[in-house]
Amino acid sequence: MSKSIRRKNKLHRLKLGFDKYKRDVKRKNPEASFSNYPLYQYIRRSKLKQKPEYSDTTKYFFKNKSFFGKENKTITENDMLLVPKIFSIIDNYNETTLFFKKILGSLYQNPSEEIKIDFKDCIQMDICASMCMDIILADFIKYHNQCRKDGHRMRIHSIKPINVNSYNIKKILFSVGTYKNLKGFEIDFPNLIPFPIIIGDKNNPKLQEKREIDITKTIDYIIECLGKLKRTLTNKAETNLYKAVGEIVINAEEHSDKTKRYIIGYFEKIETSDEENYGVLNLSILNFGKTYYETFKESDNEEVTKQMKSISQRYTTNGLFKKKKFEEETLWTLYALQDGVTSTKDWKRGNGAIRFIESFFDLKGNCSNDDISKMVITTGHTQIIFDGKYQITKQKRNNTIFKMMTFNHSENIEDIPDEKYVKYQENYFPGTIISVKLKLDYENTIEIN
Repeated sequence: MSKSIRRKNKLHRLKLGFDKYKRDVKRKNPEASFSNYPLYQYIRRSKLKQKPEYSDTTKYFFKNKSFFGKENKTITENDMLLVPKIFSIIDNYNETTLFFKKILGSLYQNPSEEIKIDFKDCIQMDICASMCMDIILADFIKYHNQCRKDGHRMRIHSIKPINVNSYNIKKILFSVGTYKNLKGFEIDFPNLIPFPIIIGDKNNPKLQEKREIDITKTIDYIIECLGKLKRTLTNKAETNLYKAVGEIVINAEEHSDKTKRYIIGYFEKIETSDEENYGVLNLSILNFGKTYYETFKESDNEEVTKQMKSISQRYTTNGLFKKKKFEEETLWTLYALQDGVTSTKDWKRGNGAIRFIESFFDLKGNCSNDDISKMVITTGHTQIIFDGKYQITKQKRNNTIFKMMTFNHSENIEDIPDEKYVKYQENYFPGTIISVKLKLDYENTIEIN
């Protein structure tokens, strides 16, 4: 007789005995309650469904304890989730990623009945940090609600943000962030156009159709933002931007081993005293799963991996690898972004990243640093920053011209890049996120008649 059958028989005998006991007690006291009896609770728990599985994203987060950082502090009941002063993947990476890790611990270790996310010190938050936090929270809430539906006791009974004092934080939380996404509370802010999160799923039978819709929504949104400045894109710029966003979205779906990809953003019109008004576009495209480095390291494209290993050998020989400053992962990630490089054998298409970078510079217009515009690619232990200091160059390989970003003055991909722009980060980001903050004014756009 199997163990599960024996368990069912034992449970059945216990239930028959307990039912007889209840009938005897009820005859003497019809108001008697048995809900607090340990035996009743045991029988009830034994009949419950098993707890649902975590989402693919959550299971992936728990796959490796070093995701988001190696700090593994035990979460206690009285711990407060204090949001960093600068809650930003772009500007305060290490503290922000450790905060993600702390959120995961608080939610799944269940030390407290009430989870409070305290924004009292937070004065700056970027859209990508907000999105990552909301994905973690949304996955847990969905899991938590299903557990309760199936009759499981859950220690946590509320999750709420508190002490949201800064206007800069409110405008994100109530337009595209936590209050809007998880609570349904939304506030209209003057001069702000939200781009609520859109999610693509590889399991969608109409994936290609959904992808085209999402890409079109993204481009239409950027055009709407420019409209606030009484500007629009040239036909060429619109076509190029559509192709660039399209290839980034395709890559987010194809190169990741997870199912979901996310796009989110907001635009804010800035009015100045001298009437030189401009707008700031914030846009992020995210997928969790394999990083650029992991994807290319496992590639079946022998030509790509051979070239990468050759460059790695050159760096090792010359002593250019520096622990925590520049390592093989950082080098391969930079190389993977270049035109004509892809994890598949289709070299003609490239990986799309260089086109997106080029479109970013086209929209940016003036290539000098404007102290606002910046694009950051974060993947694994690597962050690569584009702000206009280093430009796209053209280089010849196998009689074909390719566009490249080398981040050095020699314009040679085999020379070490500027470590201020190509960074090794101690904390590991389990996926790839492209974050754009772009000043939009009168460069490379046309006036609306």
